[in-house]
Amino acid sequence: MKKGFTLVELVGALVIIGILVSMVLVATGNSRDRALQTRIAADVEAINSAKGLWVLDHNGAAFPSDEPGRFDAIRRYLEVSRSFPSMSDFEAPGAVYLINEIGIAPSHYP
Repeated sequence: MKKGFTLVELVGALVIIGILVSMVLVATGNSRDRALQTRIAADVEAINSAKGLWVLDHNGAAFPSDEPGRFDAIRRYLEVSRSFPSMSDFEAPGAVYLINEIGIAPSHYP
């Protein structure tokens, strides 16, 4: 009596494993994109909230006109659980945030 698997059984098992792996790769690829978009939306909302808090604390003061100055102005409102030395440390990978002026919503690209 022979022990072991036939070639057909081995090829069938490999095909099934390949199909399962491809399904997992597709699912994880989509979830990464969704997670990045969710982080960007949360970051833009945090920037908007920080601008609002800055306005409340600095009633009547002029908001800085340059992006680095704007980030420095709202940095303390963003640093709840960790510090951000610069805007690039706050941004999501591959995204660039624009704080914009008071009254104009923050934006991002891409």
